[in-house]
Amino acid sequence: MTTVAMLIAFFLALVLETIPSGPVYGMVHPDFVAMLLIYWSLRSGSELSYTLVWLIGLLQDLVMGDVPGGQAIAGVLMIYALMNGLGKVRHLSVWEQLIFIFVLLLLHRLIVWLWQLWSGSVSWHFSLLLSPLIGALLWPLFTGLLDTLRHHLKTSS
Repeated sequence: MTTVAMLIAFFLALVLETIPSGPVYGMVHPDFVAMLLIYWSLRSGSELSYTLVWLIGLLQDLVMGDVPGGQAIAGVLMIYALMNGLGKVRHLSVWEQLIFIFVLLLLHRLIVWLWQLWSGSVSWHFSLLLSPLIGALLWPLFTGLLDTLRHHLKTSS
C-alpha cells in the first residue's frame, strides 16, 4: 500500500478511535489502529519498523488522552508476536486468521489495560474481552476493504 494511503488509513483509524459516542461503543469498539498495524504487517512484511509502531502508539495515546506509552508498548509487542508467527499466519485464509487476530488484539488490549492499571486509571471489566472479539469478527470485512483500496490504488497509478 502506498505511503499516502496508509497515512489516510491511520488518520481514519484514529478518528474512529476518538469518535464521541455512548459508553457502550467506548467499551466494545475494536482498536482500529491495532487492526491496521496487523494488516500492514501481514501485507508488507518488512516495511513496518518497530520504531514506527512505537511512534504510532504514542500518537494514539496522545490523541486518546491515555497514559503515554501503553499503546506504544502494546503495539510493539503485538507486532513482535505477529512477526514471529508471520510465515504461518500469512498463508492462512482470512477466516482462519480470525483466531490469531483475536489473540493479537487480546494481547494488545491486555497490555494497554495493564499499563493503565499500573497508573491507577482503570479497573477490570468484562467488556475488555469483547473489543478483541469484535475486531476479529470484523477482520474479513476490514481486510476486504483495505485490499480493495490497495487494488484500486495500484490500478490507478
